Amino acid sequence: MKKMMKLVSVFLVLSVLLLVVGCGNSQKKAETVADSGKNDLIGICVVGADHGWSAALSYYAEKKAKELGLNYKLVTSSNANQQVSQMEELINLKSKAIVFLPHNNELDVIAQKVVDAGIPLINFDRKVNVNTTSYVAGNNYNMGVKSAEYIGKKLGGQGIIAAIEVPNVGSVNVERMEGFKKTIAEKFPNIKYRSYASNSMSREDALKVTPDVLTANPHLDAIFTIDDEVALGVYRAIKEQKRTDIKVITGGGGCQEYFNLMGSEKEIYLESATYSPAMIMDAVQIAADLVKNGKKPEKEVILDTEIVDRDNVAKYLDPNSPY
Repeated sequence: MKKMMKLVSVFLVLSVLLLVVGCGNSQKKAETVADSGKNDLIGICVVGADHGWSAALSYYAEKKAKELGLNYKLVTSSNANQQVSQMEELINLKSKAIVFLPHNNELDVIAQKVVDAGIPLINFDRKVNVNTTSYVAGNNYNMGVKSAEYIGKKLGGQGIIAAIEVPNVGSVNVERMEGFKKTIAEKFPNIKYRSYASNSMSREDALKVTPDVLTANPHLDAIFTIDDEVALGVYRAIKEQKRTDIKVITGGGGCQEYFNLMGSEKEIYLESATYSPAMIMDAVQIAADLVKNGKKPEKEVILDTEIVDRDNVAKYLDPNSPY
């Protein structure tokens, strides 16, 4: 009996000790949560990964936030309704600034709610019709201009081009094509082009339309596209049909798979006019400068495009990029 009482006593002591240790751990977790909830939260709200470019947004946004040692909350969404809920949460968390890439113009109302709450709003890429703190984007028009110049110089000012548009992406396609068409007309009048349409910016859709383009044109000197993934589809179709007449393919964005191909392809000049998802790091930097240092940002920051080809691609390679 005494032996039994001793065992019970030992059990009770151990139970109390475990309870104390458990409480200690709970308090430690609560302190960690409290520390992460410091009064300098920066919200980053972007679209989800429906394309290689958008998939890379989160990677670059988080990379910059960690580099700067920010207290941040990064959220992604698959549709506009989900994004509204996420923005509501960031408002309720009393974020000190929000970096925002909206799905579409249906997000104007929630963007205005952020502004009305007195929270600085850094609008990235797709523009909302709201008086935001700062707007950060690339230069779509200049992408068309610089790619047209690249083709013109490589062809010596003469030749035939097929231009593959993607009307479904709206203003992005319009602006890039306007830059291309105007530059060809003004600077390279001896270059003729014919326009064709792909259903999307995916390489799969480009692979569907390109064989028809090649069949309709027994000779082509170059193919202009508005996106790197379209360019990848075009490249594959050219190789499958064993066409050797095409000297240049242009793209746009900053796809690492396309960049890697540039270094190995010796017969065709592969070019990309950058519209890198890494630009979101500039938007995160603006938010950080505003929250940490009170630095007032420029109202509009338009980041120019750069041309990447086999000659300079090495400095753009990033093995960790998801795009």
